[in-house]
Amino acid sequence: MTSEQVRLIWTRLLLPALVIFCVIGCQRKPVEHTIPSPYPGRQVWAVAPLRNETGSRYADGLVMADELTRVFESVEGIDALPLNRVLEAMDALRLTSIGSRDDAILLREALGVDALVVGSMTHYDAYDPPKLGLALDLYTWPNDHDTKPLDIRGLTWAPTSDKAGIRRSMLHRPEQPVTTVSGYFDAAGVGTKELIEAYAYGRGSTPNTLHEQRLYTINMNLFQEFVSHEMGSQLIWAEWKRLAQRNRDEPRGPAPLPENP
Repeated sequence: MTSEQVRLIWTRLLLPALVIFCVIGCQRKPVEHTIPSPYPGRQVWAVAPLRNETGSRYADGLVMADELTRVFESVEGIDALPLNRVLEAMDALRLTSIGSRDDAILLREALGVDALVVGSMTHYDAYDPPKLGLALDLYTWPNDHDTKPLDIRGLTWAPTSDKAGIRRSMLHRPEQPVTTVSGYFDAAGVGTKELIEAYAYGRGSTPNTLHEQRLYTINMNLFQEFVSHEMGSQLIWAEWKRLAQRNRDEPRGPAPLPENP
């Protein structure tokens, strides 16, 4: 047996082992990208198609709503209705878009969900580097313990005399969104690049992290996915803060009476 034949035999024997080693060694550990829910019980959410306020005909509020639905569906403790269910309800209500607070309340009640997310696309530029802006409002069922936003117009309606029977509730409009977030993302910005780096890690199919990060800055579909994740996360964390503040502001009842000596 020649040395060349021996080399070929060893190559055939070692090649499968090398392939297995590379597959195991080169694969990155899957990264869990889960967001914890701020609610004690399970919630059902829905996302309405976002309004296009960008001036671009390429901005698609249905696509963004679908992306946001997937984001909220990934939150542990929250179930998100499919977008087609929301569209069916809007069609039954003869709503082509959610353009007002009353539209949002009507749709939320028709769907029977715990919360409805509505909003708009405020900026859209698909050219490299892409840019995208979103504004989101969260409508939940009324709760007397929730902090209601101050309606400045109520101050102009209220009399100046304290004897006129001014009720503090007159200064608040009920059924306002409990949480509002907005953001603008420029793929060329340092802050956005850092967020993309954190988001892209562990999500691709190749070990080339820089290549995956670059994909999120040149592919508008991937960039919209990234922005949806960031804005959805912001909305959830804003709810964490709101509920924590509400719990701190809730009255704890009268102090216990001292015991008789």
